[in-house]
Amino acid sequence: MIYTRYSGGWGCLLIGAVALVLLFYLLRAVLYFLYVVSPVLLIAAIVINWRAVWDTAREVWSLLLERPLSGLLMSVLAVVLYPVTALYLLLRAVGYRRMEQMFGPTPRKYSASEEGEYIDFEEIESHPKSRPENAEDIEIEPIPPPDDLPKDRGKPREGP
Repeated sequence: MIYTRYSGGWGCLLIGAVALVLLFYLLRAVLYFLYVVSPVLLIAAIVINWRAVWDTAREVWSLLLERPLSGLLMSVLAVVLYPVTALYLLLRAVGYRRMEQMFGPTPRKYSASEEGEYIDFEEIESHPKSRPENAEDIEIEPIPPPDDLPKDRGKPREGP
């Protein structure tokens, strides 16, 4: 008996090639559009929330210090793919703004040297934990073996 496998033929190959060409031109148009509007995206990101841009720069710098090769690769990709980087910064700034709207502003870490004042506090009484009994005096029941163990456990196996 001869088995044949139908793979779609030339039609599927042609449709796949046309889809790849269309995808190429679509991505090219999107990147061209991003390239044109990327300065506006970068300025908008700084205006919306400058911390997003600063945090991204800090992350790239720390990556350069911790893993130089990865940091260098990330820096080169950020420069080469400048339109995508500008879009990323804008989306991150918008995300920071939404988080701030949802959860409120991020509180600063308190530093007494900056304020020059001490904070008010209330002293709470503390008592040492009392131990109920000595550990040696407590009787513990032994744990029974499980019922679902195989019956032939411990016996040597016969055969290969």
